[in-house]
Amino acid sequence: MQDTRQQILEIMKRYGEVTVRKLSDELGLTSVTVRHHLEILRSEGYISIPEVLRSNRPGRPRYVYHLTSTAADLFPNNYSGLASALLGSIDECVDPQQREALLSRAAARIATRAGDLPSNPAQRIESVVTFMNQQGYVSRWEQDPKKASRFTIYISSCPYLHVSQTHSTTCQIDLQLCQLLAGPNVEVQRVANEAKQGGLCVYVLDWPEGPLA
Repeated sequence: MQDTRQQILEIMKRYGEVTVRKLSDELGLTSVTVRHHLEILRSEGYISIPEVLRSNRPGRPRYVYHLTSTAADLFPNNYSGLASALLGSIDECVDPQQREALLSRAAARIATRAGDLPSNPAQRIESVVTFMNQQGYVSRWEQDPKKASRFTIYISSCPYLHVSQTHSTTCQIDLQLCQLLAGPNVEVQRVANEAKQGGLCVYVLDWPEGPLA
């Protein structure tokens, strides 16, 4: 991101809300230049539509700008640390059966975000991979040239990479997510689990025998 716009975001993060004049004073830029950068940031979804600053002073209204929730991802976070701490607490406080149930529920929560998926196997796999990539995976799929009802999903990057280094049970979420998205009648097997070592996680999905639509 351009340095000036990064500075604007950092100032807004520090103060919560800012005016064009405040940014001009902080950055030593003209109001015209500041508004130009603000408009770009707004078009990218990082700041909200300006709101009128309530004031009893006479004169032209002043406007304030706020960061959107999208901008939060531009700043340092510790999501992996929090997830690791929560998983560690689960391991300490619940028995293995309960842990399995919790991970299954987590996978189900993620799967519901995909909405209704096509019934046609190839279209469904395409939708599944698209959804997974939207969740932070880097994945692709292939159809078996010898068996039309068999598909393979290759995952080269996992969004839980750092957490899975110390909590391998997170890999269970991936397997259950594939199963839930594919459907109850589809056989899903994980034949490789190497994404966290720089390789691939590979899932083979077999649809029930019969003609594909």
